[in-house]
Amino acid sequence: MYKKIGVITLSLIMIILNSGLLMAETIDNKNVITAIKVVGNKEIKDEEILEKVTTKVGDEISNQQLQEDMKAIFDLGYFFDIQVSFKNHEGGVMLIFEVIENPKLSQIKIDGNTKISTEKLKEIIGIRSGQLLNLNELENAKQEIEKYYREEGYILAKVVDLTIKEKDQLYITINEGRLNNIVINTDGQTKEYIIRRELSIEEGQVFNIDQVWKDLRSIYNLGFFEEVKPDYQAVEGDHQAVDLVINLKEGKTGTFSIGGGYSSASGLTGLIDLKKDNLFGRGQSVKLNWEFGGSTNTYEVGFYQPWVFGTENSLNFNLYNTVREDKNDNDVKEKGGSITIGRTIALDTKAYLKYNYEDSEYLEEIDDTGEFYEVDENIRSLTLKTIRDTRDNFLTPKNGGRQELSIEGAGNILGGDADFAKYYTDIRKYIPSGEDNNWAFRLKLGGSNGDLPETREFYLRESLLDGVRGYSYDHYKDQDGFEGDSIFLTNLEYRIGIAESITGVVFADAGRTFDDNQFSLNDIKYSTGVGVRFNTPIGQLGLDYGYAPEGDDGDKSSFSFRIGSIF
Repeated sequence: MYKKIGVITLSLIMIILNSGLLMAETIDNKNVITAIKVVGNKEIKDEEILEKVTTKVGDEISNQQLQEDMKAIFDLGYFFDIQVSFKNHEGGVMLIFEVIENPKLSQIKIDGNTKISTEKLKEIIGIRSGQLLNLNELENAKQEIEKYYREEGYILAKVVDLTIKEKDQLYITINEGRLNNIVINTDGQTKEYIIRRELSIEEGQVFNIDQVWKDLRSIYNLGFFEEVKPDYQAVEGDHQAVDLVINLKEGKTGTFSIGGGYSSASGLTGLIDLKKDNLFGRGQSVKLNWEFGGSTNTYEVGFYQPWVFGTENSLNFNLYNTVREDKNDNDVKEKGGSITIGRTIALDTKAYLKYNYEDSEYLEEIDDTGEFYEVDENIRSLTLKTIRDTRDNFLTPKNGGRQELSIEGAGNILGGDADFAKYYTDIRKYIPSGEDNNWAFRLKLGGSNGDLPETREFYLRESLLDGVRGYSYDHYKDQDGFEGDSIFLTNLEYRIGIAESITGVVFADAGRTFDDNQFSLNDIKYSTGVGVRFNTPIGQLGLDYGYAPEGDDGDKSSFSFRIGSIF
């Protein structure tokens, strides 16, 4: 009996042991993934999701790897929630990723934008209504909006809120940034309103750094200040606001400027301006102009009021008296005056209307006979001129440009003896080249219709503003092509910063005047040369050496000394 009991007991032990092995085998197999499935997705394909999953069929379950897979799926940006579950499958388990997709956007609303249109912002973010919301695109949209605002100069602008309302409506809220206060600190007599009227940006407006720099340039170009330095101060309690402090160091209110040259033939030629700027700190100016040497002797006095009766209109009075020689060595006498009204018509652009009255006396040749008769002529004309000036510095520009267009007309309707139309354009461009160098280019074109009086003709002047450097005074005086009823002139300079106050120059000039508007490139006079400029308290001193291939034999080059730049 005990033997029978022992056999039964042994049999039970074997059964229990075998059962334990089977259970252990079954448990081990349930740790093996035999299938992977995605559920809950409607818009995003399984393949796009599973591509981010690193767990593979045949792998054992790993909590760490599953967490990494869930993060990778979530980083697609399309899902609000992700869960993992398991299900027995073919001797192992099926891994199931349960996802809840973000809503389809029914509407996109943008609030707070006043400087950039909603249409432009929607174009930038690339998110459209009807699309499945992608959180990654949402973050990218925020960055793109702020980037575009910065590019447009609104450096304080921020996306302060991104919200989904009513389950499928996207609300984007923008704070564009604000200029809180403008504080002006000056160490001189200039009235504060003189400075403030140059500012286009106002307190309380959206802050734009580009607009501020343009305003600071306008203040500097008044010519009253040696330094114009901004300081930006945070506003307590408002991270999207800033105070602008403008620190000004005033220069001399009286100025003395000279431009001119010297050659052995003509002696000293020059242009002297005595000017009282910023009269009584009110922005007005008075001047005395004297142009002398060679064939010219001109006196001019003037008064300038930049703002008339508190408006943006300027007013300029000038009286002048000129004695000069024409190409036949005869004196030409001119005296008269002008009244000019100016107004800003666009950013960096001003328009001027000028009335000119002039009496002139000169000798005119009788049909190439060598005999002359005296002409006493009265000219009354109107001139319409526009100037667009974007130079970074009106004295020594390195960037920007200046474009001038002028049309002058005289006729019976204005009275006087002359009937003509005269027009020209003067284009200047400055391009930086490296840190200290820059290119400078000038093109002047002019023409006329009708009977242009001699006193209104275009002419090139040696060593002054409109000249081809390198030609001697005698060549200017005796050769055709330096006085006429139309003009072509171009100057190209490469300016090299040598030291803080020294600039080297390599230049090329080409120009000529023409009679009867018979323009021809074959007749252009040209030259090349080098020069050096020195910045001094009285202005920029310059020495140029020009080589003129078409100059007189034995006189194909010349040195010229100048104070001030030709352009």
